[in-house]
Amino acid sequence: MIAVSSTAFSVMNFRDILERVSQDFEAWEVVGEGRHSLPAIEKEFLELTPSYDLEYSAHSPMSDINIGSLNPRMRGASVRELLEGMGAAARMGMDVYTVHPGFMTPIGFVAKDKVKEAARSSLRRLESMSRELGVTVALENMPRSPFSMATDPASLIELMDGMDIGICFDVGHANTMGLIDEFLELKDRFVNIHVHDNMGAIDEHLPVGRGTVDFLGLLGRLSGYSGRYVIESRGMDDAVDSQKELRRLLA
Repeated sequence: MIAVSSTAFSVMNFRDILERVSQDFEAWEVVGEGRHSLPAIEKEFLELTPSYDLEYSAHSPMSDINIGSLNPRMRGASVRELLEGMGAAARMGMDVYTVHPGFMTPIGFVAKDKVKEAARSSLRRLESMSRELGVTVALENMPRSPFSMATDPASLIELMDGMDIGICFDVGHANTMGLIDEFLELKDRFVNIHVHDNMGAIDEHLPVGRGTVDFLGLLGRLSGYSGRYVIESRGMDDAVDSQKELRRLLA
């Protein structure tokens, strides 16, 4: 199933973008921030969505969130935001909740092991809540950046080690690292896939086919994958273009 997701939607009226998504897609990964904070839209979501034939999943808040922060108050606030979002996602019937692994701060660069410990502690809290709620947590690999965590398979697995959480495989992020093939070795743990393209250097979120990702080869190696392909776009027009190309390749 092909879904759509965009941070650009999160500044729009929920009813309006719900109507627009339903015209072109089968599923929507709601980015739970801005005007679409999951606890804030929960009541409206439950009132409106029964009228639409869509499936839903959630991306946790990203802005100002760092589950690997070495400041315990900042980390605690981040984790509370994610837990509140996950609770709302469960009540709204969403089955997958994608999260970012945190990022490096100035103090983090000189205490990287402590950042990993902090992120793992946060993920354990999310894992515990996910079991109670029946929502699958998907940890996303990040793009090339000196501030990013989990940019390669080894560091992603290190954060998840011993936990019952899945992977959100972000194709575009992996392409900035030149590690798509290496991430595909982890495909048995993929529960969500983010689809977008780039030229291999930075995270551009181009439509499918506009960059250097070999999507035909990639999809061939994902033949057993049963989760959603979530098109992450800069807007609806790009998303529709990506969906057309993705459907062609899947066929």
